[in-house]
Amino acid sequence: MMKIVGLASCLIALSLLIGCSKNSSTENAAATEPKDNLGTIGKILRTADHSRVLKDYASVKNNEHDSGQLEKVLNSIDELVNDKDKALMVDIRIGNYGDVEVRDLFHATSDTLVGIRARKEEVKVIEAKKDKKNGEWDLVNAIDNESASEGGLDHFQLECDHGLYVILDAKLQNIRNGTCLGEVNGKTYVITTDGYGRHILYVIGSYGNKKRSSDWDMNIVQFISSDGTFQDNDMDVYNVENVFIYKDGSKEVKDEVLRVLSLYPKNGLQKKVKKAFK
Repeated sequence: MMKIVGLASCLIALSLLIGCSKNSSTENAAATEPKDNLGTIGKILRTADHSRVLKDYASVKNNEHDSGQLEKVLNSIDELVNDKDKALMVDIRIGNYGDVEVRDLFHATSDTLVGIRARKEEVKVIEAKKDKKNGEWDLVNAIDNESASEGGLDHFQLECDHGLYVILDAKLQNIRNGTCLGEVNGKTYVITTDGYGRHILYVIGSYGNKKRSSDWDMNIVQFISSDGTFQDNDMDVYNVENVFIYKDGSKEVKDEVLRVLSLYPKNGLQKKVKKAFK
């Protein structure tokens, strides 16, 4: 009996050793994999700025529709885009309390859009070109480790004639259809819905002379809430999206594009993206 007990003990001990060895090797393998950290979403959502936005929203949420202020802020975007001599860089960060990290980075001109849509385990490289004859746009993409798709995946006509609107046309149209609550602390507040019965609060701000006289940027922060409170203490806010639009580019955007692409060396349109973000 003692021999059986002793043998059982040895088998248990051996299995534990094998398990430890396996776990250790798994952890070591995981540690050597490149970290794919696409943006600092948690910092965007849990900051004093977020609290200030909610406080400012509370002060204007009962305002009547301010069509004049809405047109002013939308016109400022159009003016930025219509500067034909300048390319735009767009940095879009989307997250859910830091546990999902998504970052979209684009280089947009009057007739092209090149960029990446990066997720935790995949990057999709995107190129949009405007046909010089009919003015229509074709959008082509390539998923990681695959060649670019043959022909255009999407074919569409935009009201506004610039690559920026390939990615922001629907968002800006939704803002235009919303109720503008006015401006507070230099930011314009617009409330609308997303088509699924959820409330969206857009907070739009811009400023010039950021680094030099020719530089300019605009920030659109989008909060989505199931009940319209946009308070996060009960997890009512379950999506926040930050869109940064830079004239003359942004070194941070360029660096992040190259870093993300280095994680996916076989993507079909990579050369075009690198050239655009030089």
